[in-house]
Amino acid sequence: MAVGSRSAVDDSTPAGRLSNEAGAARSLSILFVAPSWPYPPTWGFATRVYHLARQLSKRHHVSFLAYKGANSEVEPTDAFRDFRSVELVAQPPAFRSKRRAQAASLLSPRSYHMAHLRSARMSAAVNRALDRHAFDLVQVESSQMGLAAIEPGIPLVLDEHNVEFLLLRRLASIESAPWRKAFGYLEALKARRDELRSWKNCDGAVFASESDMALMRAAQPEKPACVVPNGVDTDYFHPSSVEPEPATIVFTGAINYRPNTDGVAYCIREVMPILRRIRPSVRFVVVGQGAPDWLIRMAGPNVEFTGAVDDVRPYLSRAAVVIAPLRAGSGTRLKILEALAVGKPVVSTRIGREGLAVADGEHLIVADDPVSFAQQTARLISDRRLADELGRRGRALVERQYSWSAIAGRLESFHSTLIQKETRV
Repeated sequence: MAVGSRSAVDDSTPAGRLSNEAGAARSLSILFVAPSWPYPPTWGFATRVYHLARQLSKRHHVSFLAYKGANSEVEPTDAFRDFRSVELVAQPPAFRSKRRAQAASLLSPRSYHMAHLRSARMSAAVNRALDRHAFDLVQVESSQMGLAAIEPGIPLVLDEHNVEFLLLRRLASIESAPWRKAFGYLEALKARRDELRSWKNCDGAVFASESDMALMRAAQPEKPACVVPNGVDTDYFHPSSVEPEPATIVFTGAINYRPNTDGVAYCIREVMPILRRIRPSVRFVVVGQGAPDWLIRMAGPNVEFTGAVDDVRPYLSRAAVVIAPLRAGSGTRLKILEALAVGKPVVSTRIGREGLAVADGEHLIVADDPVSFAQQTARLISDRRLADELGRRGRALVERQYSWSAIAGRLESFHSTLIQKETRV
């Protein structure tokens, strides 16, 4: 299915090789290949893809290939009408039959995590797209998509939202059930081999943090790579005049994403009992889609699950404190950037704030055990002067370093470098 289709250049000639008589910077023809249609951008992965592609589409000709999902019938917005085309491909069987595919992976040398988004149908769709249009560059969103090297002369860029084997290893480390822990470590081991292969096959890799890029550098020291951090729409997320509710703490994110699921469960089980002893009126609001039933059943009178919401800003505005009690993950957390952008005080674990240019005590508060997490959250609820100061510094930081337009400029420069390298070869 092609939507928002337009043809801005002769499809037989890559846009990047067209002369521009007006002297403006030349446009490139870029194909994005993603595991899902990134609109609406209501969770971290989609938000990154949506904003980077949208920024690039202002100066370049961007096409999309993505798997269909629950949001695949959404009418494209005006921003997406600027894309050359969007094609949606049926999801692979392993994605639709998760438990069966996980069980089958036990007998396979490949991990379920790294294989479930790969399909012959998507590979065929990529080949058709390359036959129809002469692209300057292909960008694949995550190593889980598993595309190997494509036809010579077209750089293949891998955008690593997370280092997947590191994410799996961290998730395994916090599992309590022995069989789940064993499966998790086995998955991480298999995923590392698959991910190293993906890094080898691409022409250049993009990472959300310096620490993630360092892992690739250790394995592929000569591979072109750069850091393109996550960002925030500083016009959309901005401080509000709404008075925060005195004892309301808020968590935002897709609750069906395992690091978020674990973080919320950890907060309810281990942080909230301590926090309620310090501040009995405290209320924990979990904002996001997909919370499993077992997690919702943990909600008591002081815990509320909102489910999916159209707009997280009202919940952020009413928060006294925004929390990120994450014990697993990789890349960088957009939830923290959004909270800082609206001027909110944040309490996070070290893993939660990983990869962001934030300083403990200056832009947010870091706490890694339940007691200190509860104490620091209670402190910010009570000390509004400190909370407001953290909020002001956090807002100033995202304005300086984390606007999507500035971040997309880094990606644009990396694309140009790779294309020039291919042209010289």
